[in-house]
Amino acid sequence: MAQVNRIPPDVEEGVWTVVTRTSTYLLDFGEMTLLRAPGVGGDEQGAWEVSALRRDSEDIPLLGVKTCEVGASAQFWVRAVDDPDVRTWRITTPVVSIERIG
Repeated sequence: MAQVNRIPPDVEEGVWTVVTRTSTYLLDFGEMTLLRAPGVGGDEQGAWEVSALRRDSEDIPLLGVKTCEVGASAQFWVRAVDDPDVRTWRITTPVVSIERIG
């Protein structure tokens, strides 16, 4: 669909891919989920180490986006899958590209 430079914090719809230096994220605002595919990123120089995070390659509940802009780290507000009272931030390596795909 369309490449953009940022996802607005108040976005309420659509499916988006966010490619960072080390990973690709799939954000689905219809289902309110976030999926991280580690090691599938945009760092062609290999200067960034890929970290293993809990629930990699699984949908986790997405509560919102604080910031997501090309050139800076994104911050996603998420909830633990197994405990609805646990909320945390997912902070990424710098964002390389953002695309709305649905």
